[in-house]
Amino acid sequence: MADLYDITVPVFLQKLGVLDHLLAKAIASGIDDRELVDARLAPDMLPLSRQVQIACDTAKLLVTRLAQVPPRPMADDETSLAQLRERIAKTIAYLREADPAAFEGRETAEIVLEFPNMKMTFTGLGLVTDFTMPNFFFHLMIAYALLRMKGVAIGKMDYLQGAAVAA
Repeated sequence: MADLYDITVPVFLQKLGVLDHLLAKAIASGIDDRELVDARLAPDMLPLSRQVQIACDTAKLLVTRLAQVPPRPMADDETSLAQLRERIAKTIAYLREADPAAFEGRETAEIVLEFPNMKMTFTGLGLVTDFTMPNFFFHLMIAYALLRMKGVAIGKMDYLQGAAVAA
């Protein structure tokens, strides 16, 4: 059976690489940067910039919580696709620093997430399977959909690119 490190960090590394690839194609598209960064699927949804920020935060916060390492805060102040790519690069660097041994035995650890209006309690494994991975993929897919909606020439194989290559 794979351990928590194996089912999280390598997946995040690969899919953050995909997100970076999508943003690189967006930059190359010639579509106005601000139009893409501010794009929303619906008025009550967050823009592309927040989708990328949350995907990055979701990955790094899981490492912080499971490996019990100090958080690495990042300001949510990116206003360009290039700056969003820098955030992805910083997140990837943070994930690569994670010690696989720090994840060992954390499957049953109690992890409490506190939000302004609610508190959620998980086991380490439950945090991965029931909250973090679905949340990460939600924001990754919304970023992909926003770029497609705005005319960036990306397709399914861009989303799947690198799937057979270890990050």
